Amino acid sequence: LLFTVVGFVILSLFKSEPLDRHSVQDPANIEIDADTPHHHEISTSTLAYHQQQCLSLDENQDLDLLVASASQIFVTMPAKAGGTSMKEFTKRCMKNAVQDNILSISGVWKDYLVDSLHVQSLISSHLYTDSAFIRLVHLTSRKTVIIHTHREESSRVTSAVKQISQGICKFVGHRYSNQQQTTKKFNVRKNNTHCILDEGSLLNDIAANVAEVGFSTHRLLTCQSYEAIQDNSPQLVFLHSKQLDKLQKILAKHHCPEMLDELPIKANVAGDKSLQVLLHKKGTDEARSSIRIEEWLDAKGFAMEWALQLRRDASCQGKTFHMEDELFACPDETLRVTSESIDRW
Repeated sequence: LLFTVVGFVILSLFKSEPLDRHSVQDPANIEIDADTPHHHEISTSTLAYHQQQCLSLDENQDLDLLVASASQIFVTMPAKAGGTSMKEFTKRCMKNAVQDNILSISGVWKDYLVDSLHVQSLISSHLYTDSAFIRLVHLTSRKTVIIHTHREESSRVTSAVKQISQGICKFVGHRYSNQQQTTKKFNVRKNNTHCILDEGSLLNDIAANVAEVGFSTHRLLTCQSYEAIQDNSPQLVFLHSKQLDKLQKILAKHHCPEMLDELPIKANVAGDKSLQVLLHKKGTDEARSSIRIEEWLDAKGFAMEWALQLRRDASCQGKTFHMEDELFACPDETLRVTSESIDRW
């Protein structure tokens, strides 16, 4: 009996299907960006499927072939996920400028159709609400590819706060353009290189959860958004915002090859020269208590989201966390999202 059992085990091992050494990645070898924390471990049993969903950004590989086969490409993003650069790239590539953030303004879509016989095959747009994302997912055809650039929310908020502080100091943007009101509200004191703001007033503005802070990932990726993906099965790709240079190269290859030598296109509404922003608490000695906003964010940024309830509109965050785990584990941080993906998350 013992020889029979041992023989059966050995025979079973020889009959097992060999694993392709490239099909499953050892979790210990997966590199995760320090700015994009892992919320959950990816179990070994799901790694093989996960690797199938990862897309390569190399030439003549996964995303390159997908873009080549598409009649229409939409590149979407929340605030502070590379949108300004992508919109500038698209404008130059298409040699035309459609309505800014057109995918968030459905009322102008008919104008886009009658503008020219040859409609723009590549459109980049910020999205501000889940309804805009759902509308896009619901209305696109099989020949359309949606590439959504993603940034981990805490990192995104930090970047948004820095941009808001620059806007206050430079009196730019519709919320801060009135110099007298902005100076009084934030107690602005500045010279050519430095700008001091009242800490409490800046916190109040962040807590309002509007503009760059409020146009967040969790306002786009809600339970309703994930349900829409399941119901409509669009050709949808999530791409880490750090990979935009490679994305531009792929898009230029198929839509504007004459631009390849000009890449990457970088743009930032904050301007080329930033002021050094410092925060000061009212009632304290300004010279001693002022602190650089970078230090302030390092010290308080991790607590800011819950203390100011910045995620108060969020839903199905668990699915987003699982999506991020898979996205950031992909070698090129690019992930095909399917109905089956949503089921697993």
